[in-house]
Amino acid sequence: MSSVTDYVKKQLVYWAQIAAAATGGNVTYSAQNGPGVLTGAQAASVYNITMPANFTVPLNRRMIVLTVNSATLGQSIQYDEAASAANTVVCRGAAFGGGAGDCGFQIEIFRIELLP
Repeated sequence: MSSVTDYVKKQLVYWAQIAAAATGGNVTYSAQNGPGVLTGAQAASVYNITMPANFTVPLNRRMIVLTVNSATLGQSIQYDEAASAANTVVCRGAAFGGGAGDCGFQIEIFRIELLP
């Protein structure tokens, strides 16, 4: 009988706090920390977050955690996996009752690499 055990080689994590309003069409970061600088664009409550070339994460090897940090009741943020790519994370803001809505939020992007 044999067993296979996966060991974590390294875990790369981005954390960023994103402001509700864009500056010149670009995502506004209040703070961020990670293996490089996040950039991105925002239009009509769609936040397109771009990771640097050294930290692309295939869709099937990532975990995204979103937390709304707005004082306005009823705002939400969702991860749009279908619109995302290995180098981007697309999130959509929503307001109470449906429809688009800008909101401030925190994002964590995780990538865990396992030893072979």
